[in-house]
Amino acid sequence: MDITEDTPFRVLRKTWQPVALSRDLEAGGVVGYTLLDEALAVARFEDGTLLATRDACPHKGMALSCGHVASGRLTCSYHGWQWAADGACVGVPSLAEPPQRLLDKATLETFAVQERYGMVWVRLDPEEAAPIPDVPEFEGAGGWRVLEAEPMAFACGFRREIENYLDMTHFAFAHGTTLGAAADVVLPPMEIDRLEDGFEMRAPFPSVKAPGTTPTKLQSAHQRHQRCYLPNVTTIRQTFEDGDQRMLVHVPSPNTNDSCTVFWLLAQPADFDGPALEDQVAFSTAVLEEDRFMCERQRPREVPIIPGRGGWGVLVSPGDTLANTFQKSFRGFLQDHLDAAA
Repeated sequence: MDITEDTPFRVLRKTWQPVALSRDLEAGGVVGYTLLDEALAVARFEDGTLLATRDACPHKGMALSCGHVASGRLTCSYHGWQWAADGACVGVPSLAEPPQRLLDKATLETFAVQERYGMVWVRLDPEEAAPIPDVPEFEGAGGWRVLEAEPMAFACGFRREIENYLDMTHFAFAHGTTLGAAADVVLPPMEIDRLEDGFEMRAPFPSVKAPGTTPTKLQSAHQRHQRCYLPNVTTIRQTFEDGDQRMLVHVPSPNTNDSCTVFWLLAQPADFDGPALEDQVAFSTAVLEEDRFMCERQRPREVPIIPGRGGWGVLVSPGDTLANTFQKSFRGFLQDHLDAAA
């Protein structure tokens, strides 16, 4: 089966994608989120149970994300229709005894939902193409501390954002005042290995020791181990010259074809000799803001799934090797799961 530009969203419906931070969805709360062009409402009931459904009341189409949860029922803000945590319609206030056939027809279509790493994840298709990756450090293994940063909206496609995150030659230019203040412009040697569920890259951060520069710990020379779990989860493990380690996890959750929301977390051991996680947020946010500026000003807003079309992707350099590895791996992922569905 041929891959087309609409293939990624069809296949990604079979994958888990973050739609909210757990801390932003308190008991009784409801949030709205657009995932893969699908408007969703996600509710948390008083006992912690989560419900993910389309953000449209089956009665008149009112956004259920404008509703609320109380007494074990999700209530629409327009006419007060109510649903249990399994999506069953259990109340129509304008009818003292609503007929069962009406309640049955008003049952909500629900989607798989779970929590992990301080995030709420949703899968739109019943079939699972890939699980949420296991990253023990982000569950506190070994005493690591974890901090969920505020998600950031990008006006570009998720693959465009991934390419930026994998790029090893933009530090000195796009991040000249933050991460790349002491970055070398010369491409570092990279070791890239293809894996069954993605790929990984090891390389030194291209830092220079120039007169007059005193890089901070986060700007200083370190080894980078980037691990990409298909389709769109990336971790970066930084190992500094003093042996300290720090990790980031990065997930651009696709909203539409030309927009995504980046969910990202920081983690480090309790004895990390450097800034506390809370103090790193401003620095890391500034780096991501610089990335967003670049991503939102590239054209097209999404990387074509077939490179070379319209002239895009014709000019390549060794610095594009990691991005090209992602493109090839991602197309293979799509093909595998298209074939499985055929």
